[in-house]
Amino acid sequence: MVKGYVSGINKGGLTKAESRKFVDCPASQTSLPRNIDKTMFGHGSQPDVTDKAQGAINAHLVLSEQFLSGVGVDRSDKVLSWMDQLKQDSEAFIHSRRDDLVEDELKASMYRTAISYLVDKLFQDLRWFAHEYNKVAHGTPLQISSSILGEVTEVVRINSKREAEETATFFRARLSNRKHSLVLRGGGNKIDIYIVPVCQVMSMSIVEMDYAPFATVKVKLGEDGLSWQLLDNNYCPESIEELCMWMFGQFVETTRQELE
Repeated sequence: MVKGYVSGINKGGLTKAESRKFVDCPASQTSLPRNIDKTMFGHGSQPDVTDKAQGAINAHLVLSEQFLSGVGVDRSDKVLSWMDQLKQDSEAFIHSRRDDLVEDELKASMYRTAISYLVDKLFQDLRWFAHEYNKVAHGTPLQISSSILGEVTEVVRINSKREAEETATFFRARLSNRKHSLVLRGGGNKIDIYIVPVCQVMSMSIVEMDYAPFATVKVKLGEDGLSWQLLDNNYCPESIEELCMWMFGQFVETTRQELE
C-alpha cells in the first residue's frame, strides 16, 4: 500500500501552485524584522521610556537574572554554610584591600604634591640664575632659555615593535643653552637631574635611558612635613638655594668644557 501511494504521487506529480507550498514560507512564519525592539529581552540600548515602563523593564531584567542564576532552587545546608563562610571571608578581604588601596592612593597623591612643589621651587631659583647669567652670555652658545612643563605622562618602555608597554607621570622643568639641557624630572619620591645634549632633549624619557642622572634628590614626607636629601654625592647643600647654585654651576661648566 505504501509503495503504491508513493508511486502514485511520482506518476501524477504536483501542480506548480501545490509545489510552491513547500518552498514559500507563510507570512506568519517570517523572521523577526531587523528593527525590532530587543530591549524587552534584556538586550540592546534602552529607549526613552516613562518611569513606569522603565520600572517594568528593570523588573524583567532582575527576574531574568534570577532565573539564569537558579534563584529558588533548594540547596543543602552544607552548600549554604560553605557559601556563607566564603562570602564572609571574601568580604573581609575586599574591605582590607580597599583600605590599603585608599591609603596607597593618598600617599601617592601627597608625594605628587610634594614633588610638584619642589620642582617648581627649584625652577624658580634656576630661572633667576639664568636671567642674571644671560646678561653676560646673551648672543653666545652659553645663553640660557628656561621652561617648565609641569605634569607630563610619557612612555618609559617600548617593545620590539616600538609600541608603548609602560607609561609614567613626571613633573618636568629644564634649562637649555646651545649645547646642553639641564633637566629636572620628578616622579615617585625623587627628582632626577640630568645634563643631556640639547639636540636629544625632546625625546625625554627615552633618551634619558642612555644617561645616568648626575644628581638625585630624594623626597620624604613625615610628621614634620617635607624633607629632601641629595643622594650619593659628596656635596651636602643646606638649602634649596645652595642646591640650585650647585646644579647651575655644573650645567654651565659642562658646556664651557665642551666649547673649549
